[in-house]
Amino acid sequence: MKRYTVASLGCKVNQAEAAHLAGQMRERGWLAAGDGQAVDLALLFTCSVTGVAARQSRQMARRLRRAHPGARVVVTGCDVQAEPQAYSQAGCEVLGRAALAQGAEALSGSSLDQATALPAPDAGGFCPGAQAPGPERTRGLLKVQDGCNAHCAYCIVPSTRGRSRSLPLDQAAGAFAELGRSGTAEVVLTGIHLGRWGWDFTPRQELAELLRALLAAHPAPRLRLSSLESEELTPEIIELAAAEPRLVPHFHLPLQTGSARLLKQMGRPYGPEDYARTVRVAAAALPGLCLGADVLVGLPGESDQDFEQTRGLLAGLPISYLHVFPYSSRPGTRAADMADHPAPEVSKERAAVLRELGLAKKRAYYQAQVGSSQEVIVEGSGLGRGANYCLVRLAKETPAGNRLRVNITGCEELDGQPLLVGAF
Repeated sequence: MKRYTVASLGCKVNQAEAAHLAGQMRERGWLAAGDGQAVDLALLFTCSVTGVAARQSRQMARRLRRAHPGARVVVTGCDVQAEPQAYSQAGCEVLGRAALAQGAEALSGSSLDQATALPAPDAGGFCPGAQAPGPERTRGLLKVQDGCNAHCAYCIVPSTRGRSRSLPLDQAAGAFAELGRSGTAEVVLTGIHLGRWGWDFTPRQELAELLRALLAAHPAPRLRLSSLESEELTPEIIELAAAEPRLVPHFHLPLQTGSARLLKQMGRPYGPEDYARTVRVAAAALPGLCLGADVLVGLPGESDQDFEQTRGLLAGLPISYLHVFPYSSRPGTRAADMADHPAPEVSKERAAVLRELGLAKKRAYYQAQVGSSQEVIVEGSGLGRGANYCLVRLAKETPAGNRLRVNITGCEELDGQPLLVGAF
């Protein structure tokens, strides 16, 4: 029996694609290697969203080469698409994104392409991506969209993923139903630009239509959206979330910066007022809604005033938590060539300020849940995850993946982060 191992860095889309490919390999008779077992094939999905992510991807490729000297080490994903020669020169076999739609068949050759240039990432078909719950995940993943047409100044993803394209509605519904039949309690819907699902179809379709179809495809799993641009959280999606409890009350809306000047400079299609309006409308329509935001600090040209506009905007909005990232220059993007990059220590200080703000908001949101009744999915180690994404300590050990109704009796801390206390 041949054995394989798969490593995935970066986004949930990578994770879903890796799981799909691993599943196809098992269907062909391969066995997943356990800890310490020798492998015949090591497969790595790389990330290039930042310079740091690219560096970590290349380090992981070298680590796999050292750990499995007799194995084929195959690398794919976004950083491979950006700079394949960095991996072929390290002795790895390169699998371009255009070949991923072929699945495990693309790995069947004795050696893959070692060329320093790869076909366009969208030259092949749509690469499926689905992951059922397992030892490392209690929630399923379903990829329904790939690529991006936005070309934000700081982002290389349109170059490494290609144009926006969608999984047809009937195929998405079928995959969701299959996850439901497997006992999946929750499916996280994911894509590179999820809100643009269906825009490449003729006639154009909208994400709300897909969500209705998924919820109708199987009665069990609750449905969570991985990330949406604020202008893509439409009234139709908000209305559906208000009417359908299985569309969970949790949206993650990247902001990046609260400076109108920097948003325009980075090519973002909204202003601070637009973002604030969406957040307030959603929060008013969905009491108890959990709203998260991504924020970048240290963008080229970010002044003290720009940063204060970001801090002030977030402080005044009903945001429940923040993901804060210091800007990492990525070669190949417009922002990398822009002037006036803030010093690393300035970015670090600004990130610390926003992380403190985010933690205060998260604690306040958690505290507001005390006294409520919530449905949680058990994640193991005595913890569960609420529909609103809150982490809950359970009164007794329960098998992972179970869905439970608990009463929230208190709020405490775990490793400096808030944690709800749930009683049966």
